Formats: sequence, C-alpha cells, structure tokens
Amino acid sequence: MELLRRLIRFYVFEILLGLVMLVLAISFVFDPYSFISMVGRKIFLASFGLVFYYVVRYVKIGIIDWNDEWRKIYAIALLLYVGLVFAFG
Repeated sequence: MELLRRLIRFYVFEILLGLVMLVLAISFVFDPYSFISMVGRKIFLASFGLVFYYVVRYVKIGIIDWNDEWRKIYAIALLLYVGLVFAFG
C-alpha cells in the first residue's frame, strides 16, 4: 500500500502521460494487438530477468547487506538492464 501511495505522490504526471501515450500509440498502429503484444513481451522480459538476476545473485553471493554506496550502484545497474530490455527486447 505504501508503494502505491508513493507512486501516486511522486509519479502522477508520468503515469498519466504514459497512459495517454499508450492510447495514442494504439490508435495510430495498424495492428493494435501486435503493439500490445510487444509491450507485454518487453514487460515480461524485464520482470523475468530481474527475478532471474536476483536468484542467480543469491545463489552465487548470498544475502548482501547493502549500504548507501552499493544501493545506488545496484539501482543504476537495474535501470540500465530494464532500459536495454525495452530498447532491444
């Protein structure tokens, strides 16, 4: 519940903009079902990759006690991964 409150509080503009652009993109695409399929495929690849990465990291390294410096590096690495999936997935 806290996550939803924070999302609405900090990202209301981005969520609304994303929804409007999604509707515009679907309305201008010749085959809207293929567009929805592409978006779903990319979200699946990003989500599954993040879960797979966590499992592999847990098996190889174990539980990591994140301090502030490593937490920032980890966040940047995850953002780069999701960006690459959406760019090339």
